[in-house]
Amino acid sequence: MFEIVGNLHLHTTTSDGTGTHDDVAAAAARAGLDFIIHTDHNISLKGIEGWYHDHDTGRDVLRLMGQEVNDSYRDPEVNHLLCYFAPFELNHVASKPQSLIDTVIDNDGLCFLAHPLERPGYGRAGVVYPWVDWDVDNYTGIELWNAMTDVKWELRTIPRGFRGAYFPKFAIAQPFPELLAKWDELLCSTGRKLVAIGNADAHAMSFRAYGFTRTIFPYEHIFRCINTRLLLSTPLSRQLNKARQQIRSALQHGHCFISYDLLAPPHGFRFMGKSGNQRAIMGDSLSLDKTATLYVSSPRKAKLRLIHNGRPVIETYNSFLHWQVTQPGVYRVEAYRHVWGKERGWVFTNPIYIE
Repeated sequence: MFEIVGNLHLHTTTSDGTGTHDDVAAAAARAGLDFIIHTDHNISLKGIEGWYHDHDTGRDVLRLMGQEVNDSYRDPEVNHLLCYFAPFELNHVASKPQSLIDTVIDNDGLCFLAHPLERPGYGRAGVVYPWVDWDVDNYTGIELWNAMTDVKWELRTIPRGFRGAYFPKFAIAQPFPELLAKWDELLCSTGRKLVAIGNADAHAMSFRAYGFTRTIFPYEHIFRCINTRLLLSTPLSRQLNKARQQIRSALQHGHCFISYDLLAPPHGFRFMGKSGNQRAIMGDSLSLDKTATLYVSSPRKAKLRLIHNGRPVIETYNSFLHWQVTQPGVYRVEAYRHVWGKERGWVFTNPIYIE
């Protein structure tokens, strides 16, 4: 498999970010990303997609165009949807979440519920924008870990705010347990695959307090934090349409995992399954042939936790984990590392579905 890393939720001066499209792409190159998807609020621009060459690093970054869509007339503006590969702007259906989702899917796009559960932060960050219409269906998946949602909660007091502004590595912890539980609930109750992704939600906004001003999580730094890693069967194409289809396919099938890259290089983390002559990677289904074996391989030692239908079945501190499976269900993996004074989330895989 060929592993690439990218970020699928970021904002520019086109909406409420502080960097241009080129500023963001250059920051992504410096951070070592292979691709980014622009998701400015309720707008999609032409002429941005393609390969961006950063002369300072010599790296090329693939830029794709998406949208973060919500009903801007709703107060508060809940129900944000990350929309990818849709060929046009979607404001005309933004007020009806199910119609919005159906329009994206019917036009060969993918969509994910953005920061579906939030906790309030300090001051203006006390307003939250969760997903509230949970009776919808047909969406591709959820944004399981949103870096700036995590930061908003971690910096919920003035002292925490100053610490996070000057020592940002302390301000990201892990996906909210209630969101992990919600994902497990949806996986088990809907009986269908729901892909999880993790993103920066980058804005590079400034923090002001008591005469001090500092940019909170500049683009380059946040692109070194929460990302989504895709597993491709062939190297990422230099041809735009083919590369777009490779990324779309990996996302649609859940051939991906979420990582907090700053804790330790996660490249090479794998979750695989075997049953008889069948093989599976994260996102795949596997028919149970009496027993199946699940394999976890990590490039670094970590607390590895195997989850079955929302409940832990084994936990070990190691760089590998093997488990014999006799029951069908949804199996996924979490990995944690103790860094900077506390246990932090490192890797969250998409499930292997054993039938």
